[in-house]
Amino acid sequence: MPMLALEDFRHTMESCNHCGQCKWLLGPKTKGYDYAEICPIHQRFGFDAYSGQGLLNIAEELLNGELAYESGLIELIYSCTTCGACDINCKSIRDMEVLETILALRSRVVADGWGPMPVHQQQARSVARQHNIFGKEHGQRFDWLTPDIELAKSSNVAYFVGCVASYRYPQIAQNTVRILNAGGVKFTVLDGEEYCCGGPLWRTGQVAAARQVAEHNLAALEKHGIDTVIVSCAECFGAFRDFYPRLGELKFQVTHITEVVEQLIADGRLTLHNTRSRKVTYHDPCLLGRLSEAYVPWHGEIKAFGRHEPPKQWRRGRQGVYDAPREVLKAIPGLEIVEMVRNEENSYCCGAGGGVAEAFPNFSQWTARERSKEAKSTGADAIVSCCPFCESAFEQALRTADGEMEYFDVTQLIADAL
Repeated sequence: MPMLALEDFRHTMESCNHCGQCKWLLGPKTKGYDYAEICPIHQRFGFDAYSGQGLLNIAEELLNGELAYESGLIELIYSCTTCGACDINCKSIRDMEVLETILALRSRVVADGWGPMPVHQQQARSVARQHNIFGKEHGQRFDWLTPDIELAKSSNVAYFVGCVASYRYPQIAQNTVRILNAGGVKFTVLDGEEYCCGGPLWRTGQVAAARQVAEHNLAALEKHGIDTVIVSCAECFGAFRDFYPRLGELKFQVTHITEVVEQLIADGRLTLHNTRSRKVTYHDPCLLGRLSEAYVPWHGEIKAFGRHEPPKQWRRGRQGVYDAPREVLKAIPGLEIVEMVRNEENSYCCGAGGGVAEAFPNFSQWTARERSKEAKSTGADAIVSCCPFCESAFEQALRTADGEMEYFDVTQLIADAL
């Protein structure tokens, strides 16, 4: 499996010159001191160790035998949300694999028996037993299906629901399938053959466990002749686009529900109507945005000045799913969209990714509150996004605020406008 060998990223570790770009937006992207930082852990804790640069230094020292494991170090490594903002901003200056190194570091920590955090280990056990990160009964995964939802008896299009929409936010799943029904999309689901996408396990360094469920899902999709997978969860989207291609060439394409809706509107198969006037700001989920570019395997030699032979296709975060959700929101009469300073590939993480919400809920909520402040500064009435992990983070953050802002998953606004 062409990933997560810490030794493979020595060039990145040795090339870091402590410029600090992993911590801040590029100068031309900033609009003042407020909302200029891009790394949640560095903004919160302040020390260089809590940053892309710091994690590269830690990885190199561990690799060289100059640093020993201890509990505080493990907590530091797992405080990172793996949002990838450091990676994208670093690549704006030079070609390095900061996020890949961080993920490889976590994999090494697990291999050496020091990680992940206990709550992440529990998630892996839950996935092994019940095929979802919550440990809920696997037979309840599709309890959200109602009699009015129309599934095709046979289709090469499948809706992959994911754990969080199945068990925590069933309205996302229900709205998604109702949108597909309204647009005349013939699709099916995998029923009991759908397991966790494996993304949460992979991002906490539990690669073997993640691979096991991913290979199961790949086999199930192939068994049913699926050539198009629709998702409404950014975590699942990121797993299919970034993790699964590392296991082999995919035999299907992955598309997000907003991309499907955008095409349905363009084809005249779906028309959205006015519900009420509302000003919203759209939050780009990390795994639907900068981290959703397809993984392209590379094998070769790194020569002087970082020259890669053969040339490497770099993922710089600019080809994420940015336009589709915005175009769909624009198609809803009465909605006004205002942008936050940190958007698209420079979106600020909600704080729920990389296992942080489970292991460090206080820090996760601090991050969500910081993002909520930025959302409020736009004058918007509501935050809209496409990720159930983001929904969980923002719902908690907004409950502790003044109650002036709401959160909506984009599928809710679309379904309301049908």
